[in-house]
Parts: sequence; C-alpha cells; structure tokens
Amino acid sequence: MKTPGLKISLKIRLIRILWGVIPWMMVAGILGFIVIMGKYLVVESSRLAEAKNAAVRKVIPAVRVITLTVISQRLEDKINLPGEVKPYEDLWVKAEAKGRVVSVFVKEGQHVQKGQILVKLDDRDYLAHIARIEANYRLAQLDHERILHLAKKKFTAQSQLDEAVARLKTLRAQLTEARLALSRTRVVAPIRGIVNQLVAKQGDFVDVNFKVAQILQIDRVKVTVGVPESDVSAIFDLEQADVIIEALGNLRMKGKRVFLSSQPRSLARLYDLELEIPNPDGRILPGMFAQVELVKNVYHRALTVPLYAVITKGEERFVYVEKNGTAEKRLVELGVLVNWQVQIKSGLKPGDRVIVVGHRFLEDGQTVRVIKNVRRPEEIFVS
Repeated sequence: MKTPGLKISLKIRLIRILWGVIPWMMVAGILGFIVIMGKYLVVESSRLAEAKNAAVRKVIPAVRVITLTVISQRLEDKINLPGEVKPYEDLWVKAEAKGRVVSVFVKEGQHVQKGQILVKLDDRDYLAHIARIEANYRLAQLDHERILHLAKKKFTAQSQLDEAVARLKTLRAQLTEARLALSRTRVVAPIRGIVNQLVAKQGDFVDVNFKVAQILQIDRVKVTVGVPESDVSAIFDLEQADVIIEALGNLRMKGKRVFLSSQPRSLARLYDLELEIPNPDGRILPGMFAQVELVKNVYHRALTVPLYAVITKGEERFVYVEKNGTAEKRLVELGVLVNWQVQIKSGLKPGDRVIVVGHRFLEDGQTVRVIKNVRRPEEIFVS
C-alpha cells in the first residue's frame, strides 16, 4: 500500500516533466502557425496579383496591331558591292615602222573592223628598197641558172654553184623582209571596236612604238568589282551575277564570270572579280558606276520577318504572335539578314501571325485587336 509521501513525490515529478515540455510545445505551435500563414500569404498574393492583372486587362483597351502571316519562301543571302564598267578590250595601236603620216582614214568615235587601215605612212623609201632587192634577185636568178647549167656539164666547180644558191636565198629573205616592212607602213586595227583617241595627224613624223590610236571594244564590257576576303570562298563556284547600272535607270543585266584574281590587289584585301555583260547598242559606257549582287547562299524554305518586328532585351530576342486575340511572346533564333528581312531559324512555324505594328507597346498575354493581316511586308503600307 502506497504511502501519502510517495503520491506527493510522483505528482511533483509529473509537474516538473510537464513544466519542461510545455515551452517546447508552444515554440512548435508558433512555428507551425508561421509556416501555415506564410503559405497562405503566398497563395493569396498570387491570387491578388492575378486578379489585379485581370482587372488591368479589363480596364486597358485592346491594342490595335497589324500582323504578318509567316510563310516558307526562297531566301537569297546576297552582298551588294560597288563595281566599275571597263571596256572589254582597251588597246593602244602603235606604229611598227617610222615615217611621215600621209593619210588618215578614220576619225575619233568611228567603229572599225579588225584589219581596217587606220593610218598610212610614206612608203616611197620602202618601195625603192624593194625595187633594188628585186633587181638584185632577178640577176641572182640568172647567175644561178647559168652556173647550174655549167655545173651539169662539169664546166664549173661545185663551190660556185653553192655560192649562187646561197646568194639567191639571201636575196629572197631580204625581199620578204622588205615587203613586210612595207606592209607596216599601213597601221591597221588589230581588233574591232571604236576609235576612242586618234593621236596621229596627217604630216606627223612617227617612229616605231609611236601611239597612233586607242581602240575600245565595248560591244561587250567588263564590270570589275573588289570582293572582300571574307566572301571569296562563297563565290568560287559563281557563274553569273546581277549587275545594276544606276546611270541608265537602274538597268539590270546578268553578268557572266570571266576572271577571279588569285591574290588581292591592295592592302584592303580585295580580290578582283570580272564579269562580262553584252552591250550591243553601246549604251553602257566605260567608267560608269555599277552595283553587283553576289549570291552567297540560297535557303529554299526559309521563314523571315521584318527586322523591326524583333525585340531585343538583354540576351533575349523575341517577337509577339497574335493568338486568339492575345499577344504571345515567342523567343526566336535569328539567321541571316537580307536587306531588312531577317531569317528565323527557330521559334516560329508557317502560319504564325507575327505582330509587326504595335508590338512595342505589348506585354505577354495582353489583349490585341488585329486591324490588318498581310502576307508580305510591302502590303503593310498599302491602304
């Protein structure tokens, strides 16, 4: 049977245990309450923010926008380079003999054919020289025939016959040389073309290598353009390119590749590319300025948007797509830039309606009202 003293001792011990546990229970309760209230506040804050945004969207009127329907199309990555028109041939005709100019058969600006006589020099000295050689040649022929007849009958030595043969050959060579010199008194056009400059005048005395006339061949012309080192590899297989002549109302023609230099012509590291273009009417003149379009690459199913439709913030590049009356933000990866069209490598698909006007005032999820949809950027400005 328990004594009263033992009961009192147990009660005191129990009170002490409870007294030690109660503070910890209170701390745990407080912490639990804080956690529960924190979660509640986060949920309530999100709900209030969403409600606020919804209210704002209801208050703010829909933004009027213009959209562009993205389609797959052929895209050419081009570079435009300045070029210069040059004659296909630019040749100075020089005199091959010396003498006084007695006749001039052409004038500046005249079309000439290959082999046509331009200038004739005084040929009297050359004719006299030929006459002397011809006389000696006829005499040598007679001597050769007489000595040959005697040699057949053994009346003369073989050495005399050999001398006669040698003299005959020498005079024949001199006659050929003299006739060639005579032909050089007629200065002829080595190519067809236009007489751009005529230096020789009647009465002038000219010497060998004197510049008689300049002939330009412009029924076809060359366009020379300097290609930067970074773009040379892209045109190794180039066969033709578009050439635009601004002075002739932006005349556009196809130029055929003629030549690509194997080394740069200057410290600017530009490689000369020559293109040939037909010029039958002579409208394209040497010295005219030209623009050359060189195609570096072709993308057959490219998606493009106007460059101004792309928004850049920090490292992000994105566009807004209209979807069910709201603006949807789309991150995009850009490709090549052609004029003011930029290739979209990822982030869009054919049929997407990209907002191209009014997009600068949008936020993701904002209500929009499409006032116009186009398939080509040029249609934006058509009322």
